[in-house]
Amino acid sequence: MTARNRHPRRSLPRLVLLAAACVPTAAAAQTYATGYSAGWWSQLGLTNAIEVAATGGSGITIGLVDTGVVATQADVTGRVSTASSCAARTFTCPRGYTDDNGHGTATAAIAAGAVTSSGAGMAGVAPKATILSEKALNVSGSGTDTDVANGIIKAADAGAKVINLSLTYLPTNTIVTAINYAAAKGAVLVFAGGNSATVLNGGANSTGLSATALTHLAFAGSVSGANKLSSFSNTPGSGYAVAGTTRVSYASLWLMAPGESIVAPGIQYGANALAYWSGTSMAAPMVSGAVALLEATWPVLYRNGTATAVLFASATDMGAKGVDNTYGNGLMNLTAAFKPLGALSVVGANGKSLPVTGLTGSLITGGALGALGGISAQLASYTAFDGYQRNFTVNLSGLIAKQPVSAASITAALPAPTVTTSSTKFADGGRLMLAYTDGPGLDIVGRPQPLAPRDGYAGHDGWALAYSQGGLTLAAGQGFPASASFAQALWGDGTPVADAAGTTASTLGVSTALTGLAQGGGFAALGTDLDGWVGRALGGARLALSWSGAPGADTVSRRDLAGGDWNPWRGPVLTGGGLDRQADAVAAGLNWTLGPGWSTSLSASLLDERDGLLGSRYRGGGVLGLGDHNDTVSLGLATAVSLWRGGSLMLDASLARTGAADSAHGVVSGIGPLLARSYGLALAQRDAVTEGDSLTAVWRRPLRVVAGAATLLMTSVDDQGYATTTPTRVSLRPDGAETDMALSYAAPVATGRWGQTLSVIGSLELRQDAGNIRGLTDQVARVGLNFRF
Repeated sequence: MTARNRHPRRSLPRLVLLAAACVPTAAAAQTYATGYSAGWWSQLGLTNAIEVAATGGSGITIGLVDTGVVATQADVTGRVSTASSCAARTFTCPRGYTDDNGHGTATAAIAAGAVTSSGAGMAGVAPKATILSEKALNVSGSGTDTDVANGIIKAADAGAKVINLSLTYLPTNTIVTAINYAAAKGAVLVFAGGNSATVLNGGANSTGLSATALTHLAFAGSVSGANKLSSFSNTPGSGYAVAGTTRVSYASLWLMAPGESIVAPGIQYGANALAYWSGTSMAAPMVSGAVALLEATWPVLYRNGTATAVLFASATDMGAKGVDNTYGNGLMNLTAAFKPLGALSVVGANGKSLPVTGLTGSLITGGALGALGGISAQLASYTAFDGYQRNFTVNLSGLIAKQPVSAASITAALPAPTVTTSSTKFADGGRLMLAYTDGPGLDIVGRPQPLAPRDGYAGHDGWALAYSQGGLTLAAGQGFPASASFAQALWGDGTPVADAAGTTASTLGVSTALTGLAQGGGFAALGTDLDGWVGRALGGARLALSWSGAPGADTVSRRDLAGGDWNPWRGPVLTGGGLDRQADAVAAGLNWTLGPGWSTSLSASLLDERDGLLGSRYRGGGVLGLGDHNDTVSLGLATAVSLWRGGSLMLDASLARTGAADSAHGVVSGIGPLLARSYGLALAQRDAVTEGDSLTAVWRRPLRVVAGAATLLMTSVDDQGYATTTPTRVSLRPDGAETDMALSYAAPVATGRWGQTLSVIGSLELRQDAGNIRGLTDQVARVGLNFRF
């Protein structure tokens, strides 16, 4: 027995005036919506921007199993596929697929109507999609399940990626078989929910469906212009669509869309007449057009069969919270559907998806790398994927934060109020010095200086202990930079040039640049005069060794890293997101005398960094890293000359090389090798104005990468929706070259009965391209007091 199937039109359309003269002309070629479409476009969250992004559904064929279509009608002219046909088995089609009822042409225009160059036509949801008409309903809007099933099969065979069925859902064996067939070919099937003000399919379950069909089905209910359930619209009810042991509720496959008084072609009243139409038959092609837009934008949705899932997940909830038996998933919302759903991820170096869990502070740059402008520029337009494998262009440059560079001290010439130093001399000529602090701060030239938060140190209590006797120098501590102690150990004490050179070397920090990148933890330094033939051959020589380490925890304030005011006297406010760079540095140096008042040193350093590169630090295993493990070696050469009584000049230079490193994760797959250099000079004068004072002028180019690149994985998507990654070499040479200039003066102003000394210290400092960032200037004047006992 053959079941009858009548399309559910609520009432005959009412005639309206032709609107051809009211639509935009060709001058508004990128404007899709016309006045009589704007209402339901707005309800659906459909915008011109979405249409442009989706190219209007271009390349997608929408199959319509209906009463046919008038191919010459203004809304659809020129876009009806020649593969359209009469699919009817129980009646003949004297005029082929041509519509003799009007319903099919109306649904085709709602799904894919388009304004022509002459200004005629209306704006459907997917105005550049191809229309494939399979006539399965006769002039009165009736047909059998055999007719409808054949229309589904023919549409699928003709390449329709979405099939609109604005007719009663009648899941007979014949139709279920056709649904399974079309779904297996990748087509989405959208049924009108029905206009009987009851529940879908009378509340009965649908059986015999395939698992694929369950992911390719959608039902459309109708709402008014006020987003209220239409009085005639069916609801999903509590029924299920069943595939073997798997079943999904009708409600979870249900979407609401406008279905009252929709303006669409009314060929009953003239070739290009328009009419008001009401029914879930109008809501269904809106869903079909939306599927076309999504699949045209993201082919992966067609390949994975997830276009409807996106629409369900992005719908605006209506009625009871969540999926319910009246509104299903809710009102279709294309604005939400074209935004990322679920967590964004990127393709890592290991080919796996790596979640982008935070868009700020995954990497904090170091001075040698500047602001990483090359990588930032690439990340500003990067491809990420949402939970449905859809590609989005996102700005990931926020993954890089700049190390605070404002108001940084060049000469380290100011004391911190919380630093205490004491010095004791022994009868055998030995001297013991102790410095300690209960917070971050700076100390005087030539003395250990505790680290401030700007140095990447956490700002805990620090201490330093140094002992010198004869040609031996020993130093150890925590929270103070090892570079000062190493410089003193290398140059020694006892002669004016050695004293001045040790102080100046500490100030310049050129030969000890790598040591300065591993600080904040413990340190130790040893210096000794070389006896025997080596010392005699070099006219007097010293050997120095040092070790220092950086702690593995970063507690720099997020506000500071974001560019807030930086106060070197206060500690960090909160933790900085788990950037756990660890670093160790070892250094060895040889100092010898070339002549009276002339000394030279040669030093070598090795810096071992984990989750860091030349002072930058990043989250291990995160989205952005510059190598899991980096090793850098450097050679430094310095010479100090006594020019006149109390005056000395130092020249200092170093060259560093970082070996190539690979990363097994993140968007950077490899680094280096890198070449960096640093150089500077300083002029120091003791007893410049009064006995015991010192005047120092410094010019310096700090450590800066001059050659080398990172391999950044740039991801793109081909026309089939497949993601491909292309290794792209990005230079790590900063856009700026920092130049430091400083003039500092320190003089004792009072001496106590037991040897206490009160000194006044001041400096004028200028940094151009601070932090190797072009255009960033740092100017500061400092003054302070230091008390020693």
